[in-house]
Amino acid sequence: MATGAGRADLASAEPDESQGQNINLLRQNKKVLRKRFPPCLLVCVTPGFRYNSPSVWRRELMTTSGSNPDTRSSAAERARSSFATLAEAFDHQARRYGSRTFLRQKRDKLWRDFSWGAIAEAAAKLRAGLLRFGLKPGDRVAILADNSPEWVIVDQAALGMGAIVVPLYTTSSAEETRHVINDSGARVVAAGGDELVKKLLGFGSSIPGVEAIIAIHPGAGARERSVGTAPVMTLESASAAQPAPVGPGKRDVLATFIYTSGTTGPSKGVMLTHGNILSNAADSIEVLDLNETDSTLSFLPVAHSFERTGGYYAVMLAGGTISYAEGLTQVAGNLLETNPTVLLVVPRLLEVIHTRVRRMVETGSPVRRRLFEAALGAGMRATEYRLRGEPLPAALGLKMALYRRLVFHRIRAIFGNRLRYLVSGGAPLSPDIYRFFAAAEVPLVEGYGLTEASPVVSVNLLGKGTRIGTVGRPLPSVRVKTAPDGELLVHGPNVMKGYFRLEQDTREAIDAEGWLHTGDIAEIDSDGFIRITDRKKEIIVLSGGKNVSPAKLENKLVGDSFIAQACVIGDRRKHLVALLVPNFENLRDFLKENGLEGRPVEEITRSPQLRALFQARLRELNKQLSDVEAIVGFSILSEPFTQENGELTPTLKLRRKVIQQHYRDRIEALYGGSAD
Repeated sequence: MATGAGRADLASAEPDESQGQNINLLRQNKKVLRKRFPPCLLVCVTPGFRYNSPSVWRRELMTTSGSNPDTRSSAAERARSSFATLAEAFDHQARRYGSRTFLRQKRDKLWRDFSWGAIAEAAAKLRAGLLRFGLKPGDRVAILADNSPEWVIVDQAALGMGAIVVPLYTTSSAEETRHVINDSGARVVAAGGDELVKKLLGFGSSIPGVEAIIAIHPGAGARERSVGTAPVMTLESASAAQPAPVGPGKRDVLATFIYTSGTTGPSKGVMLTHGNILSNAADSIEVLDLNETDSTLSFLPVAHSFERTGGYYAVMLAGGTISYAEGLTQVAGNLLETNPTVLLVVPRLLEVIHTRVRRMVETGSPVRRRLFEAALGAGMRATEYRLRGEPLPAALGLKMALYRRLVFHRIRAIFGNRLRYLVSGGAPLSPDIYRFFAAAEVPLVEGYGLTEASPVVSVNLLGKGTRIGTVGRPLPSVRVKTAPDGELLVHGPNVMKGYFRLEQDTREAIDAEGWLHTGDIAEIDSDGFIRITDRKKEIIVLSGGKNVSPAKLENKLVGDSFIAQACVIGDRRKHLVALLVPNFENLRDFLKENGLEGRPVEEITRSPQLRALFQARLRELNKQLSDVEAIVGFSILSEPFTQENGELTPTLKLRRKVIQQHYRDRIEALYGGSAD
């Protein structure tokens, strides 16, 4: 276990003593997986879960971990009232847990542990170096790095001296990265790895406010360089020999600027205070039953508020352990190696798992397909009883016991043997996807929030705490209501201070009474469950004056197994059209039957056979829709919407304006009657 301080000690952290046990578990599970799943599933199925016992579903989430309620309550209360800042909270935890493992990362093929004390001391030495450099409270420190122990070190070093941390997505374009650095006024940027340092080097004098670069994972290319007049330092050279203690602070002092991944316009810096995040993390600990025995595998970008509050600060305040995944393609293996108890995911990853499991079943024998469908049907019926808090009828209970052994355990075997539940957030979760995993007895918690709320607003818990199709009930410290036009409004200690240097935008977002206008249209039922029905700003107004929800239609389109992505267009037009990205994996049999297998993608997407198939699918979908919702024209794309092209946000939401700009000619052709 790592107990020293500074980069050198962190780099030489000792391997985990349980490494052999984890490797044996991985080997055993891989043997099971190779027999039951194709290799592509092992590589591409990402996050996962474990089902502990049927009784989990007959109890509220609070009782699933066996943790001491007093310990959970005290951790939440300390976060609410005992700590002034996040750095003070971390310092308290580091003194409390000392040599216990806080962070884990795989290096040189071995998992290495980093103790609370080691991370705290390294942060204190970097803090001293930042103070020596001349940084003052309120100055901005940006972090351009993937999730790692060093990310936490820089974060805690900066927070502990009153600086404001500005996280940057490593996947953002150069233009977006430059915008955030300049708009935030960052004086120091910490970058991970040579490629990210080179990205900054490429900016030259176009980021004039940056006075220093800290290479936290330096290679040869990161040393002895400069960006404009800003020198590039390593973590060691930026740190001082003697640590600097955590300075005094207040809950209403700014902790971070998080730039929203807006679907329109340039990103805006959301100003969150220490109190905003502490209150939200405290509520999360309480409702999710996080405690010091919990561990998580972190693979969503910590630059996003969902992972940062839920997967970092809440786990820190609960005294748990965080392991960092090697990358998205390694998550399946890392999951088995680390055996987390809690896992944060986004819906898109659940959709990938669902699609691949379905594909595996469809390519199996008729007997296996019938068995799976029978098991899924029984699971769906059992879910209804569980959601009502009722025991299963004897006959259904016997069926579930059988299907658990024959079917469901094969899915759960992918994901280790400790996971208590999964938390889905960052984007809406399809009810059908929820029902699939619930039927397979995968404990799934859905959260709703937005960066401006630090970010969690409500949570759908397990058992009677879930109402499918809603996003649950608000957290203990949060109040919600709807405006006359149906917009969801949020009030509480988690609501942001405002947008950085954007007073008009702030006044539009937060009214005079302190209510945050979310931009989501919602309904709140008599039991307090929130149902999101639309995005206020994304509603399409057709030229005839009718309002249409593009998100609703896109969810229906991607519900078709042959369609991977869809973007519905029609604002100020006479009717709707759609840009469609095929799901080529699910189209393999069709392509083979129509002589298109192995052909170039562009040729396939322009083929009359594929167009006829999609035309028929849309014709059936339109029968379920009103006249104004009907998709009149469509174009099949040969390339998916991606973050790299600026068409998706980091949480995989559509950037509609960018997509419409990229495909302007196709869209005009659709409305001109010459759709391709």
